[in-house]
Amino acid sequence: MPKRTDRNLRPVIAALAVALAAAGAAGCKKSEREAAAPAPAAESAGAAKSYHFAFITNNSSDFWNIAEKGVRKAEKDLGVTASVFRPLKTEVSEQQRFIEDILAQPDKFKGMAICAINPDAMTPLLDKVAAKMPVVVHDSDAPKSQRKAFVGTDNVAAGKLAGQAAIDALKAANISKGKVAMFVGRIDMQNSIDRKHGIDETLGKQAGIEILPVFLDGADRNKAKKNVEDALARYPDLVMTIGLWSYNGPCMVDAVKASTRAKKPLIVAFDEEEETLKAVQDGIIYATIVQRPFQFGYQSMKALKDVNDGKTIPTFIDTTIQKIDKSNLTSFWTELRELKK
Repeated sequence: MPKRTDRNLRPVIAALAVALAAAGAAGCKKSEREAAAPAPAAESAGAAKSYHFAFITNNSSDFWNIAEKGVRKAEKDLGVTASVFRPLKTEVSEQQRFIEDILAQPDKFKGMAICAINPDAMTPLLDKVAAKMPVVVHDSDAPKSQRKAFVGTDNVAAGKLAGQAAIDALKAANISKGKVAMFVGRIDMQNSIDRKHGIDETLGKQAGIEILPVFLDGADRNKAKKNVEDALARYPDLVMTIGLWSYNGPCMVDAVKASTRAKKPLIVAFDEEEETLKAVQDGIIYATIVQRPFQFGYQSMKALKDVNDGKTIPTFIDTTIQKIDKSNLTSFWTELRELKK
C-alpha cells in the first residue's frame, strides 16, 4: 500500500517541481527587467523639475508678440512650459476671468506673471493667487500686492526720458510755447501713472508749455486715433503729441499725417511697433522710448522658476530703457527683427 502511494505521488511531485522551477525563472526574469528599467525621470536623483506658468498681458497689442517670444525662449532654455493669456480689451474683468481659471487648476499652474490693469483694485485678487503660488508682475507694477517681484521698466525714468526727448524736439524746431497732448489706454495703471509723472517732472516744468489733461482710449485703436484728431481740431496751438502705450505711436502718426494743418505737432512715442519705427525713420516721430518686452517674458519665467526652486530673487528686475531716434534706429531695428524670428 505505501509503495503504491509513493508511485502515485511521483507524477504530482514532478509536476510541482516543474511549476516551481518555471515560477522561479519567471521571477528572475521579472527582477532582471525591473533592475534594467530606468527610474521615472521625476524620481531620478538630481532631475530638474518642470513647472507650468501663466503669463497674462493687459491687452492684445503687437507689443505683446515680442514678450511672448521671450516666454517661448525661456521655455526652451529653462525647461518650463507656459500658457499666455491676452485679453482683447484692457479690462479688469477679462484678467479676472483668466485668474479664476488659473486658480481652478492649482495642480497645473505653479506660478503667474501678470501686467495688472488696475493695481489697487486687483490687489486682493493678486494676493489670493499669491497665497497658492508665486506671483510676479511685469510691465506695470502692483506694489501693494504680495507679488514676489516686478519685472519691467523704471517707468518714472522712462517718462523723464520721453519728456527730455520732447524738450529736445521742441528746441530743434525752435518752438518755445504751446500745448502738449498725451494719449494712453488707461491712466490708472501704474506704468501710465509713472510715465506721466516723469513727463510732468521734465517737459511739464518748461516755461510756455502747457500739458493738457490726458486723452484716454481704453486700448481701442479707433478711439486712440479719434482722440488725436479731436486734439488737432480743438487746439490750434498744439505743438507736441506724446503716446504712452505702444499702439498710440501709429495712431498719432496716422492722424497727424492726415491732418490738413499747415503746422503739424511733433511726436514722441513709446515702444517699438513697426509703424512707430518706420515713422522714426521717415522723420515723423522724433523719438520713441523702448523697453525690453522680450525680457518681460523671459525674466518673468526665470523669476517664477527661481522662486519655485527655492532661490531668492530681487523685488525689482530692471529690463532697462532706451531712446530710439534716427541716430540708432538701424542697429536697434536689426536686433529687434532677430528677436522676432
